[in-house]
Amino acid sequence: MLTEVVARSQGQSLSFTWEFSQYAMASVFALASGPAIRSGVHVRITVLLELLSPTLRKALDNLANFIAIAIVSVIVSVMFSKVSVSFERNILATSISKTPLWIPQLVVLWGLAQLWLDLLARICRHLSGQEHEWRDEDTEPLDV
Repeated sequence: MLTEVVARSQGQSLSFTWEFSQYAMASVFALASGPAIRSGVHVRITVLLELLSPTLRKALDNLANFIAIAIVSVIVSVMFSKVSVSFERNILATSISKTPLWIPQLVVLWGLAQLWLDLLARICRHLSGQEHEWRDEDTEPLDV
C-alpha cells in the first residue's frame, strides 16, 4: 500500500497493490488466528466467566471451543472447495497481475487449517486437564 501511496502522489496508480494487500490482510488474519488461540491473546469477554464457579467456567469454555471448532470446520471446508475450484479451473485475478487465485487462497486455507488444529489441541488439552493456553511463553525471563 505504501507503494500505491507513493505512486498516487506522482499521478500514477498501481492497481495490483490493492489486490495483493487484500490477499496479505486475509493471510495475516488467518495465519495469526491459531497462535492467538494457543497463546491466549485472542479477544475474549471474561466478565461472565469471572462470575461463574470453576466447574461452570470449564463447561462453558468447553462448549465455546466445540462451537468454535464446528464453525471453523465449515469455513475450512468452504475454503478448501474454493481453492480446489480455483486450481482446477485456473482462475486468475482480474487485475493486470493475473495472479492465479489458488495461491493466495491456499495461504488463507493454511492459516484456517492451523486454527482448526489449534482449537482441536486446545480441546484435547482442556479435557485432559492440562494447561490449555501458553500465556507469556514468548516473554523473556526477568533477572532478579
